[in-house]
Amino acid sequence: MWNPPTGPPNDVRLRPADARRQVTQAIEAAQARDRDLRAEIAALTTRRVEVAVELAAAVDDAAEARELAKRALVRSEESAREGQRADAARWTDAARIFALRMRDARARMAALEAQMPGSVAAANRAEAALAANAAHLNQVALARLASLNPRKAARLQEAVEDAKAELSAPVDFLVAASEREAREALEAAGALVSAAPTVPVDVEDLEDEVDLAAADPLLDELRAELAAEQPAPTPAPNGGAPARTPQAGTAGRR
Repeated sequence: MWNPPTGPPNDVRLRPADARRQVTQAIEAAQARDRDLRAEIAALTTRRVEVAVELAAAVDDAAEARELAKRALVRSEESAREGQRADAARWTDAARIFALRMRDARARMAALEAQMPGSVAAANRAEAALAANAAHLNQVALARLASLNPRKAARLQEAVEDAKAELSAPVDFLVAASEREAREALEAAGALVSAAPTVPVDVEDLEDEVDLAAADPLLDELRAELAAEQPAPTPAPNGGAPARTPQAGTAGRR
């Protein structure tokens, strides 16, 4: 980037032609820098929307996988109580698979959340650079226009003011347009739907690909949640043993 001096020349008289050339070059350089910065802001905005959409999908995936894993655990416990050991094992393995899916979704959530502060900081730096770019042009113009006669200085000052107005334009419209275009592109590509791969529940197909044992700590966590969700047993009257429901067929016995 061409970066002319912003102060008056030292002990050397600046020719008017050189002053006009330097101001014109400063305008062109500032405009080019402004275009680059606005393109950077648009790209950052697009990525921010993509991250937000991916994060929302990961949150949904984690919640869905967690619920499916808990349901599979419930079915496993029901099968075990009924003596259906094969079904209990099958449902436990299914719970493991859903728990691993939950783990992966949580990992995606953490990775995406980690990107957000850097993206915000980069956007803030770009906006600050826009303001600094306009200020630099103003400094060059003030230093060089003093070398011109009033008529030529006024004409060139008008060009400088037009350029400064362009450089100082707010980025709100650019950001809003970039957000809209990013969402439209994501919707067209189907990216608003969860991108998580479908994990088959067939254990035999997965035994060489997935470490199901890695899900056991997650299953312990889910079992604890299920236990906490169970209603407490109703206390018996007068502090005795809990009331028992009469067995079918006992009514009417003498």
